[in-house]
Amino acid sequence: MASRLESLQAVATVTGVAALVLGFLASLGLRLLPVLPAAAFWPLAVVLGACGAAGGVATVVRGRAIDRRRWEAVDDPLLTSGEREYAHKEAERQRRWAGTVFFAAPVALSYWTAYQLPVEAGPATTPLLALFPLAGYLIGLLAAHWRGQRRSPE
Repeated sequence: MASRLESLQAVATVTGVAALVLGFLASLGLRLLPVLPAAAFWPLAVVLGACGAAGGVATVVRGRAIDRRRWEAVDDPLLTSGEREYAHKEAERQRRWAGTVFFAAPVALSYWTAYQLPVEAGPATTPLLALFPLAGYLIGLLAAHWRGQRRSPE
C-alpha cells in the first residue's frame, strides 16, 4: 500500500507542477487547449471538489503510513539517540511534503481550469473555482481523520 501511496504522491506532484505551468501560460494568453464553454463551470467545480477530497484522504492515509514506518524504525533497540531524532525529523518532513502535494495539486488544477473558462462565465468564477478543491480537501481530511479514529481508538 505504501508504494502505491508514494506513486500517487509522485503523480500528484507532477500534476500540480504541470497545472501551475499550464495555468501560468494560460494567464498569459497561451492556451494549449481550447477555451471551455461557460456551462463547464459546475462540472469542473464538482470534479475539482472531488480531487480536493481525494487529496485530503490521501494526506491522512499517507501520513499514517509514514508514521508506521517511523515507529518501526524508532522502536529498533540498536538505534542511537541521534538516529532516532533523525527518523522523527525525516518522518515529519515527509508528512509535510505529502500534505503540501496533496493540497496543492487540486488547487493548481483549479488555477489552470479557471483560465480555461471564457470571460463570459463571469469574473467571479475564477476565485470561486478555487474554493471547491479547498472545501473538498477539508472535507476529505476531516472524514479520513474521523474514520480513522472510529476504526482504531488509540
